[in-house]
Amino acid sequence: MKIIISNLSDGKHNYEFCETPDFFDLHDCKTEGGIKIKVELLKYGGQLQSKIFFRGDFFFDCDRCTKYIKMEISNTFEVIYKYSTRLEETDIKDENLFFITPETNHINLKDIVREYILLSIPMRKVPPEKDGVCLECNLKIDEILESEKKNEINPIWEKLLNK
Repeated sequence: MKIIISNLSDGKHNYEFCETPDFFDLHDCKTEGGIKIKVELLKYGGQLQSKIFFRGDFFFDCDRCTKYIKMEISNTFEVIYKYSTRLEETDIKDENLFFITPETNHINLKDIVREYILLSIPMRKVPPEKDGVCLECNLKIDEILESEKKNEINPIWEKLLNK
């Protein structure tokens, strides 16, 4: 996901990419149709301001019923690239601010987009529910959780429960 910035005129520039999870080294993730990335790059003065949007339909194992579910993951973020001739003297610590030299030929968005994809994946992967019923598998949430509790008896304590 390289964007050539040498000889780029001032103003707004739009780019679109479609990449697989393997491109971002996300080998455990599966998608339908890849990950679509839109970049709006605004060049003016001594900086480049980019607004990046990505979206993808990801497949995960449900944390409740272990069935395969599809979840839409999307996010929007901004990254600023400032031109500087003294990169080693920049003390500003901002995750979305990068300093580049005037001789820089291109910017690579792969790593920062990968980080935001990872941050956008929910820790708990469950489909939405309505009135206590899972919209994906149509099971009652209470029944799913009750069956999990029954299976959680530790065999060490089982001997004491039988006495």
